Amino acid sequence: MTHPAFVVAAASSGSGKTTFTSGLIRALTLKGLRVQPFKVGPDFIDPSYLAAAAGRPCRNLDGHLLPGPRLEALFRRQAEADVAVVEGVMGLYDGLGPEGLYSTAWTARRLDLPVLLVVDAAAGATSVAAVVHGFATLPNLAPSLVAVVLNRVGGEAHAETVTEAVENLTKLPVLGWLPKMDDVIFPSRHLGLVPALERAELALQLDRLGREVLARVDLERLLALASRRRDLPPAPLEEIVPLSDHPLRVAYGWDRAFHFYYRDALDLLESFGAELVPTSPLADEALPEGTEALFMGGGYPEVFLDELADNIPYLTSLRSAHAAGLPIYGECGAMMYFGRGLTDGRGHRRELAGLLDIETTMTDRLQRFGYVHVDVLEDTVLQEKGQRLPGHEFHYSVASGVAPDAYRVSRARREILSWPEGYRSGSLLAGYVHLHFWSDSTLPRRFLGQALGRRSTHVR
Repeated sequence: MTHPAFVVAAASSGSGKTTFTSGLIRALTLKGLRVQPFKVGPDFIDPSYLAAAAGRPCRNLDGHLLPGPRLEALFRRQAEADVAVVEGVMGLYDGLGPEGLYSTAWTARRLDLPVLLVVDAAAGATSVAAVVHGFATLPNLAPSLVAVVLNRVGGEAHAETVTEAVENLTKLPVLGWLPKMDDVIFPSRHLGLVPALERAELALQLDRLGREVLARVDLERLLALASRRRDLPPAPLEEIVPLSDHPLRVAYGWDRAFHFYYRDALDLLESFGAELVPTSPLADEALPEGTEALFMGGGYPEVFLDELADNIPYLTSLRSAHAAGLPIYGECGAMMYFGRGLTDGRGHRRELAGLLDIETTMTDRLQRFGYVHVDVLEDTVLQEKGQRLPGHEFHYSVASGVAPDAYRVSRARREILSWPEGYRSGSLLAGYVHLHFWSDSTLPRRFLGQALGRRSTHVR
Protein backbone atom coordinates (compact mmCIF):
# COMPACT_ATOMS: atom_id res chain seq x y z
CA MET A 1 0.00 0.00 0.00
CA THR A 2 1.26 3.48 -0.86
CA HIS A 3 1.40 5.82 2.11
CA PRO A 4 0.37 9.45 1.58
CA ALA A 5 3.32 11.66 0.64
CA PHE A 6 3.47 15.19 -0.69
CA VAL A 7 5.63 18.28 -1.10
CA VAL A 8 4.91 21.66 0.50
CA ALA A 9 6.18 24.39 -1.84
CA ALA A 10 5.94 28.17 -2.07
CA ALA A 11 6.18 30.90 -4.67
CA SER A 12 9.32 32.32 -3.08
CA SER A 13 11.44 32.35 0.05
CA GLY A 14 9.82 34.32 2.85
CA SER A 15 6.30 33.02 2.13
CA GLY A 16 6.06 31.31 5.51
CA LYS A 17 6.75 27.85 4.11
CA THR A 18 8.76 26.50 7.04
CA THR A 19 6.34 27.95 9.58
CA PHE A 20 3.35 26.43 7.80
CA THR A 21 5.05 23.07 7.21
CA SER A 22 6.07 22.82 10.85
CA GLY A 23 2.49 23.57 11.90
CA LEU A 24 1.12 21.07 9.38
CA ILE A 25 3.42 18.33 10.64
CA ARG A 26 2.47 19.05 14.25
CA ALA A 27 -1.24 19.04 13.29
CA LEU A 28 -0.86 15.61 11.70
CA THR A 29 0.90 14.28 14.79
CA LEU A 30 -1.91 15.70 16.96
CA LYS A 31 -4.24 13.53 14.86
CA GLY A 32 -2.20 10.52 15.95
CA LEU A 33 -0.28 10.02 12.70
CA ARG A 34 3.40 9.13 12.42
CA VAL A 35 4.91 11.79 10.17
CA GLN A 36 8.27 11.45 8.42
CA PRO A 37 9.61 14.91 7.54
CA PHE A 38 11.96 15.65 4.65
CA LYS A 39 13.64 18.84 3.45
CA VAL A 40 14.62 19.55 -0.15
CA GLY A 41 18.14 20.93 -0.48
CA PRO A 42 21.30 21.00 1.65
CA ASP A 43 19.84 23.02 4.55
CA PHE A 44 20.66 21.99 8.13
CA ILE A 45 18.50 24.46 10.06
CA ASP A 46 14.96 24.15 8.69
CA PRO A 47 15.11 20.36 9.25
CA SER A 48 15.60 21.01 12.96
CA TYR A 49 12.14 22.63 13.05
CA LEU A 50 10.51 19.85 11.06
CA ALA A 51 12.13 17.24 13.29
CA ALA A 52 10.90 19.04 16.41
CA ALA A 53 7.38 19.14 14.98
CA ALA A 54 7.37 15.45 14.03
CA GLY A 55 9.29 14.03 16.96
CA ARG A 56 11.63 12.14 14.61
CA PRO A 57 14.69 13.04 12.51
CA CYS A 58 14.20 14.98 9.30
CA ARG A 59 15.91 13.71 6.12
CA ASN A 60 17.45 15.84 3.37
CA LEU A 61 16.61 15.26 -0.31
CA ASP A 62 19.24 16.92 -2.48
CA GLY A 63 19.65 16.05 -6.15
CA HIS A 64 23.15 17.53 -6.38
CA LEU A 65 24.59 15.78 -3.33
CA LEU A 66 22.82 12.47 -4.01
CA PRO A 67 22.81 10.72 -7.41
CA GLY A 68 19.23 10.34 -8.70
CA PRO A 69 18.75 6.60 -8.03
CA ARG A 70 20.21 6.97 -4.54
CA LEU A 71 17.93 9.95 -3.83
CA GLU A 72 14.93 7.82 -4.79
CA ALA A 73 16.10 4.82 -2.79
CA LEU A 74 16.75 6.81 0.38
CA PHE A 75 13.37 8.54 0.12
CA ARG A 76 11.44 5.30 -0.32
CA ARG A 77 13.32 3.60 2.49
CA GLN A 78 12.66 6.44 4.96
CA ALA A 79 9.09 7.33 3.90
CA GLU A 80 7.49 4.30 5.56
CA ALA A 81 5.43 6.29 8.06
CA ASP A 82 1.72 7.10 8.08
CA VAL A 83 2.51 10.16 5.94
CA ALA A 84 5.65 11.73 4.47
CA VAL A 85 5.82 15.54 4.33
CA VAL A 86 8.54 17.12 2.18
CA GLU A 87 9.26 20.82 2.65
CA GLY A 88 10.62 22.48 -0.47
CA VAL A 89 13.50 24.90 -0.78
CA MET A 90 13.17 28.58 -1.79
CA GLY A 91 10.52 29.05 -4.50
CA LEU A 92 9.07 26.02 -6.27
CA TYR A 93 11.28 26.34 -9.35
CA ASP A 94 14.42 27.86 -7.82
CA GLY A 95 17.44 25.61 -8.27
CA LEU A 96 20.70 25.41 -10.17
CA GLY A 97 20.51 27.64 -13.24
CA PRO A 98 17.46 28.69 -15.26
CA GLU A 99 16.49 25.04 -15.71
CA GLY A 100 15.87 24.81 -11.96
CA LEU A 101 17.99 21.69 -11.48
CA TYR A 102 17.56 20.11 -8.03
CA SER A 103 14.75 22.55 -7.21
CA THR A 104 11.60 21.62 -5.32
CA ALA A 105 9.80 21.08 -8.64
CA TRP A 106 12.67 18.89 -9.93
CA THR A 107 12.57 16.81 -6.75
CA ALA A 108 8.78 16.43 -6.86
CA ARG A 109 8.94 15.24 -10.47
CA ARG A 110 11.83 12.88 -9.74
CA LEU A 111 10.02 11.30 -6.77
CA ASP A 112 6.55 11.47 -8.41
CA LEU A 113 5.09 13.48 -5.52
CA PRO A 114 2.09 15.84 -5.59
CA VAL A 115 2.65 19.44 -4.52
CA LEU A 116 0.72 21.62 -2.08
CA LEU A 117 1.44 25.29 -2.86
CA VAL A 118 1.56 27.75 0.04
CA VAL A 119 0.82 31.27 -1.21
CA ASP A 120 1.40 34.49 0.72
CA ALA A 121 -1.94 36.25 0.20
CA ALA A 122 -1.25 39.22 2.48
CA ALA A 123 -1.22 41.82 -0.30
CA GLY A 124 -3.36 40.20 -2.99
CA ALA A 125 -6.80 39.01 -3.98
CA THR A 126 -7.61 37.90 -7.54
CA SER A 127 -3.95 38.35 -8.44
CA VAL A 128 -3.19 35.35 -6.21
CA ALA A 129 -5.02 33.22 -8.79
CA ALA A 130 -2.65 34.44 -11.49
CA VAL A 131 0.33 33.42 -9.35
CA VAL A 132 -1.15 29.96 -8.74
CA HIS A 133 -2.01 29.51 -12.43
CA GLY A 134 1.54 30.39 -13.47
CA PHE A 135 3.11 28.01 -10.97
CA ALA A 136 0.79 25.17 -11.99
CA THR A 137 1.38 25.49 -15.72
CA LEU A 138 5.01 26.53 -16.27
CA PRO A 139 5.95 24.72 -19.50
CA ASN A 140 8.22 21.66 -19.19
CA LEU A 141 8.97 22.21 -15.49
CA ALA A 142 5.64 21.98 -13.64
CA PRO A 143 5.16 19.09 -11.20
CA SER A 144 1.72 17.80 -10.19
CA LEU A 145 0.31 20.74 -8.24
CA VAL A 146 -2.85 19.44 -6.54
CA ALA A 147 -3.96 22.06 -4.01
CA VAL A 148 -3.33 25.46 -2.45
CA VAL A 149 -3.17 26.86 1.07
CA LEU A 150 -3.33 30.61 1.68
CA ASN A 151 -1.01 32.17 4.23
CA ARG A 152 -1.05 35.52 6.09
CA VAL A 153 -4.68 36.13 5.22
CA GLY A 154 -6.40 39.25 6.55
CA GLY A 155 -9.57 37.53 7.76
CA GLU A 156 -12.64 35.54 6.71
CA ALA A 157 -13.77 37.96 4.01
CA HIS A 158 -10.29 38.15 2.50
CA ALA A 159 -10.03 34.36 2.57
CA GLU A 160 -13.38 33.95 0.79
CA THR A 161 -12.40 36.40 -1.97
CA VAL A 162 -9.03 34.79 -2.67
CA THR A 163 -10.39 31.26 -2.41
CA GLU A 164 -13.17 31.96 -4.90
CA ALA A 165 -10.72 33.55 -7.36
CA VAL A 166 -8.20 30.69 -7.14
CA GLU A 167 -10.75 27.90 -7.39
CA ASN A 168 -12.75 29.49 -10.23
CA LEU A 169 -9.78 30.57 -12.32
CA THR A 170 -7.32 27.70 -11.75
CA LYS A 171 -9.65 24.78 -10.90
CA LEU A 172 -7.32 23.91 -8.01
CA PRO A 173 -8.85 23.44 -4.55
CA VAL A 174 -7.95 25.78 -1.72
CA LEU A 175 -7.71 23.56 1.35
CA GLY A 176 -7.67 26.35 3.90
CA TRP A 177 -5.87 29.41 5.14
CA LEU A 178 -3.87 30.79 8.02
CA PRO A 179 -3.95 34.34 9.37
CA LYS A 180 -0.88 36.38 10.07
CA MET A 181 0.29 35.13 13.46
CA ASP A 182 2.49 37.71 15.18
CA ASP A 183 2.71 35.54 18.29
CA VAL A 184 4.43 32.73 16.35
CA ILE A 185 7.74 33.99 14.98
CA PHE A 186 10.67 31.88 13.80
CA PRO A 187 13.62 34.31 14.28
CA SER A 188 16.58 34.41 11.89
CA ARG A 189 20.31 35.08 11.91
CA HIS A 190 22.98 35.13 9.19
CA LEU A 191 22.71 31.46 8.07
CA GLY A 192 18.90 31.29 8.27
CA LEU A 193 16.51 30.53 11.10
CA VAL A 194 17.81 30.35 14.66
CA PRO A 195 18.18 26.55 15.11
CA ALA A 196 15.52 24.70 17.05
CA LEU A 197 18.10 23.58 19.62
CA GLU A 198 18.37 27.16 20.86
CA ARG A 199 14.64 27.80 21.24
CA ALA A 200 13.19 26.64 24.54
CA GLU A 201 9.76 28.07 23.64
CA LEU A 202 9.52 26.24 20.31
CA ALA A 203 7.34 23.35 21.53
CA LEU A 204 4.61 25.75 22.65
CA GLN A 205 4.76 27.60 19.32
CA LEU A 206 4.54 24.35 17.36
CA ASP A 207 1.47 23.30 19.36
CA ARG A 208 -0.10 26.69 18.67
CA LEU A 209 0.59 26.33 14.95
CA GLY A 210 -0.66 22.75 14.91
CA ARG A 211 -3.98 23.67 16.50
CA GLU A 212 -4.40 26.53 14.01
CA VAL A 213 -3.78 24.20 11.06
CA LEU A 214 -6.22 21.63 12.50
CA ALA A 215 -8.90 24.29 12.73
CA ARG A 216 -8.41 25.92 9.33
CA VAL A 217 -6.99 23.38 6.85
CA ASP A 218 -8.83 20.34 5.40
CA LEU A 219 -6.29 17.68 6.31
CA GLU A 220 -8.50 14.74 5.29
CA ARG A 221 -8.76 16.08 1.76
CA LEU A 222 -5.03 16.76 1.70
CA LEU A 223 -4.24 13.17 2.72
CA ALA A 224 -6.64 11.86 0.09
CA LEU A 225 -4.93 13.92 -2.61
CA ALA A 226 -1.52 12.80 -1.35
CA SER A 227 -2.54 9.15 -1.67
CA ARG A 228 -3.16 9.41 -5.41
CA ARG A 229 0.29 8.46 -6.58
CA ARG A 230 1.87 5.45 -8.17
CA ASP A 231 2.94 2.56 -5.97
CA LEU A 232 6.54 2.50 -7.15
CA PRO A 233 8.76 -0.56 -6.61
CA PRO A 234 11.45 -0.31 -3.94
CA ALA A 235 14.68 1.25 -5.18
CA PRO A 236 17.68 -0.83 -4.09
CA LEU A 237 20.55 0.61 -2.07
CA GLU A 238 24.00 -0.93 -2.08
CA GLU A 239 24.63 -3.45 0.65
CA ILE A 240 26.66 -2.01 3.52
CA VAL A 241 28.73 -4.42 5.64
CA PRO A 242 30.20 -3.37 9.01
CA LEU A 243 33.97 -3.08 8.93
CA SER A 244 34.40 -4.84 12.25
CA ASP A 245 32.53 -7.18 14.57
CA HIS A 246 33.31 -4.70 17.35
CA PRO A 247 31.74 -1.23 16.89
CA LEU A 248 34.06 1.70 16.28
CA ARG A 249 33.39 4.47 18.80
CA VAL A 250 32.88 7.66 16.78
CA ALA A 251 32.25 10.93 18.62
CA TYR A 252 30.28 13.62 16.84
CA GLY A 253 29.81 17.21 17.95
CA TRP A 254 26.30 17.84 19.21
CA ASP A 255 25.31 20.99 21.06
CA ARG A 256 24.14 24.53 20.29
CA ALA A 257 27.45 25.35 18.61
CA PHE A 258 27.79 22.27 16.37
CA HIS A 259 24.87 20.33 14.98
CA PHE A 260 24.89 20.53 11.17
CA TYR A 261 24.62 16.94 9.92
CA TYR A 262 22.69 14.98 7.32
CA ARG A 263 20.82 12.31 9.25
CA ASP A 264 21.23 9.75 6.47
CA ALA A 265 25.00 10.28 6.57
CA LEU A 266 25.09 9.54 10.31
CA ASP A 267 22.99 6.44 9.71
CA LEU A 268 25.47 5.31 7.05
CA LEU A 269 28.32 5.58 9.56
CA GLU A 270 26.33 3.34 11.89
CA SER A 271 25.71 0.85 9.07
CA PHE A 272 29.47 0.60 8.56
CA GLY A 273 29.90 -0.23 12.23
CA ALA A 274 30.18 3.10 14.03
CA GLU A 275 28.86 3.56 17.53
CA LEU A 276 27.94 7.25 17.43
CA VAL A 277 28.50 9.11 20.70
CA PRO A 278 27.53 12.81 21.03
CA THR A 279 30.14 15.18 22.42
CA SER A 280 29.74 18.83 23.41
CA PRO A 281 32.66 21.25 23.05
CA LEU A 282 30.52 23.67 25.06
CA ALA A 283 29.73 21.49 28.06
CA ASP A 284 32.00 18.42 28.18
CA GLU A 285 35.42 18.36 29.78
CA ALA A 286 36.90 15.86 27.31
CA LEU A 287 36.13 13.68 24.35
CA PRO A 288 34.10 10.59 25.27
CA GLU A 289 36.15 7.78 26.76
CA GLY A 290 37.34 5.34 24.13
CA THR A 291 36.79 7.70 21.17
CA GLU A 292 38.32 6.17 18.02
CA ALA A 293 37.35 8.90 15.53
CA LEU A 294 35.78 12.37 15.64
CA PHE A 295 33.31 13.88 13.18
CA MET A 296 32.58 17.54 13.91
CA GLY A 297 29.86 19.15 11.81
CA GLY A 298 29.23 22.80 11.12
CA GLY A 299 27.32 25.23 13.27
CA TYR A 300 27.76 28.59 14.98
CA PRO A 301 31.11 28.73 16.81
CA GLU A 302 31.11 32.52 16.38
CA VAL A 303 27.89 32.82 18.40
CA PHE A 304 29.29 30.78 21.31
CA LEU A 305 32.90 31.93 20.97
CA ASP A 306 33.60 32.75 24.60
CA GLU A 307 32.04 29.53 25.91
CA LEU A 308 34.08 27.45 23.48
CA ALA A 309 37.31 29.30 24.23
CA ASP A 310 36.76 29.12 28.00
CA ASN A 311 36.36 25.33 27.96
CA ILE A 312 40.11 24.73 28.31
CA PRO A 313 39.80 21.08 29.46
CA TYR A 314 37.95 20.12 26.29
CA LEU A 315 40.41 21.97 24.05
CA THR A 316 43.27 20.21 25.84
CA SER A 317 41.61 16.82 25.30
CA LEU A 318 41.12 17.60 21.62
CA ARG A 319 44.77 18.63 21.18
CA SER A 320 45.96 15.46 22.87
CA ALA A 321 43.73 13.29 20.67
CA HIS A 322 45.01 15.00 17.53
CA ALA A 323 48.62 14.61 18.61
CA ALA A 324 47.96 10.90 19.17
CA GLY A 325 46.71 10.46 15.59
CA LEU A 326 42.94 10.30 16.16
CA PRO A 327 41.10 10.42 12.78
CA ILE A 328 39.26 13.75 12.75
CA TYR A 329 36.99 15.23 10.09
CA GLY A 330 35.40 18.68 10.43
CA GLU A 331 33.18 20.86 8.25
CA CYS A 332 32.87 24.66 8.13
CA GLY A 333 32.18 25.74 11.72
CA ALA A 334 34.30 22.85 12.97
CA MET A 335 37.17 24.01 10.74
CA MET A 336 36.90 27.44 12.37
CA TYR A 337 36.99 25.83 15.82
CA PHE A 338 40.05 23.74 14.89
CA GLY A 339 42.04 26.87 13.94
CA ARG A 340 44.29 29.05 16.09
CA GLY A 341 41.71 31.73 16.65
CA LEU A 342 38.36 33.13 15.58
CA THR A 343 37.30 36.77 15.37
CA ASP A 344 33.55 37.36 15.53
CA GLY A 345 31.53 40.06 13.79
CA ARG A 346 32.24 42.58 16.58
CA GLY A 347 36.00 42.26 16.19
CA HIS A 348 36.26 40.10 19.32
CA ARG A 349 38.99 37.42 18.99
CA ARG A 350 39.56 34.29 21.06
CA GLU A 351 42.07 31.49 20.78
CA LEU A 352 40.66 28.04 20.06
CA ALA A 353 42.02 24.54 19.39
CA GLY A 354 45.09 25.37 17.30
CA LEU A 355 44.99 22.08 15.39
CA LEU A 356 45.22 24.07 12.14
CA ASP A 357 47.52 27.00 11.51
CA ILE A 358 44.70 29.30 10.37
CA GLU A 359 42.72 32.27 11.63
CA THR A 360 39.08 32.80 10.70
CA THR A 361 37.24 36.11 10.75
CA MET A 362 33.52 36.74 10.44
CA THR A 363 32.43 39.27 7.81
CA ASP A 364 29.15 41.07 7.21
CA ARG A 365 28.49 39.46 3.84
CA LEU A 366 28.14 36.00 2.37
CA GLN A 367 31.51 34.76 1.12
CA ARG A 368 30.47 31.52 -0.58
CA PHE A 369 27.06 30.05 -1.24
CA GLY A 370 25.99 27.25 -3.53
CA TYR A 371 26.68 23.87 -5.04
CA VAL A 372 30.27 22.93 -5.84
CA HIS A 373 32.37 20.12 -7.24
CA VAL A 374 35.30 18.97 -5.13
CA ASP A 375 38.40 17.56 -6.84
CA VAL A 376 40.56 15.80 -4.26
CA LEU A 377 44.25 16.70 -4.75
CA GLU A 378 45.83 14.66 -1.95
CA ASP A 379 44.97 11.57 0.07
CA THR A 380 43.09 12.48 3.25
CA VAL A 381 41.57 10.72 6.22
CA LEU A 382 38.31 10.72 4.23
CA GLN A 383 39.19 10.60 0.51
CA GLU A 384 41.64 9.33 -2.06
CA LYS A 385 43.51 11.56 -4.46
CA GLY A 386 41.65 11.91 -7.76
CA GLN A 387 38.10 11.61 -6.41
CA ARG A 388 35.48 14.11 -7.59
CA LEU A 389 32.63 14.77 -5.15
CA PRO A 390 29.54 17.00 -5.03
CA GLY A 391 29.41 19.49 -2.20
CA HIS A 392 27.88 22.69 -0.86
CA GLU A 393 29.30 25.86 0.71
CA PHE A 394 27.54 28.52 2.81
CA HIS A 395 29.61 30.77 5.05
CA TYR A 396 30.26 34.37 6.06
CA SER A 397 33.78 33.90 7.40
CA VAL A 398 37.16 34.04 5.70
CA ALA A 399 40.25 32.03 6.61
CA SER A 400 43.89 33.12 6.51
CA GLY A 401 47.18 31.46 7.36
CA VAL A 402 48.57 28.25 5.91
CA ALA A 403 47.25 27.59 2.39
CA PRO A 404 44.63 24.87 1.92
CA ASP A 405 45.83 22.00 -0.28
CA ALA A 406 43.41 19.06 -0.02
CA TYR A 407 40.92 20.11 -2.72
CA ARG A 408 40.30 22.20 -5.78
CA VAL A 409 36.71 23.41 -5.51
CA SER A 410 34.70 24.74 -8.45
CA ARG A 411 31.22 26.16 -8.90
CA ALA A 412 28.79 23.46 -9.98
CA ARG A 413 27.44 25.49 -12.89
CA ARG A 414 30.44 27.65 -13.85
CA GLU A 415 33.44 25.43 -13.28
CA ILE A 416 35.79 28.09 -14.60
CA LEU A 417 35.39 29.64 -11.13
CA SER A 418 37.52 27.58 -8.75
CA TRP A 419 39.64 27.95 -5.61
CA PRO A 420 41.82 25.87 -3.24
CA GLU A 421 40.13 24.34 -0.22
CA GLY A 422 40.55 21.78 2.54
CA TYR A 423 43.16 21.71 5.32
CA ARG A 424 45.16 18.65 6.39
CA SER A 425 47.12 18.25 9.60
CA GLY A 426 48.24 14.74 10.42
CA SER A 427 45.12 12.60 10.68
CA LEU A 428 42.82 15.65 10.53
CA LEU A 429 40.89 17.00 7.55
CA ALA A 430 38.71 20.11 7.70
CA GLY A 431 37.28 22.60 5.24
CA TYR A 432 34.38 24.86 4.38
CA VAL A 433 32.73 22.33 2.05
CA HIS A 434 29.82 20.25 3.32
CA LEU A 435 29.80 16.71 1.90
CA HIS A 436 27.15 13.99 2.04
CA PHE A 437 28.54 10.53 2.83
CA TRP A 438 25.87 8.88 0.68
CA SER A 439 27.22 10.70 -2.39
CA ASP A 440 30.09 8.20 -2.31
CA SER A 441 30.07 5.47 0.33
CA THR A 442 33.85 5.14 0.12
CA LEU A 443 34.02 8.27 2.30
CA PRO A 444 32.68 6.79 5.54
CA ARG A 445 34.32 3.45 4.73
CA ARG A 446 37.73 5.10 4.46
CA PHE A 447 37.18 7.28 7.54
CA LEU A 448 36.22 4.31 9.70
CA GLY A 449 38.96 2.25 8.09
CA GLN A 450 41.49 4.76 9.41
CA ALA A 451 40.08 4.27 12.90
CA LEU A 452 40.12 0.50 12.51
CA GLY A 453 43.75 0.55 11.37
CA ARG A 454 44.70 2.69 14.33
CA ARG A 455 42.90 0.27 16.65
CA SER A 456 44.92 -2.65 15.21
CA THR A 457 48.18 -0.76 15.70
CA HIS A 458 47.32 0.02 19.32
CA VAL A 459 46.30 -3.58 20.03
CA ARG A 460 49.71 -4.78 18.92
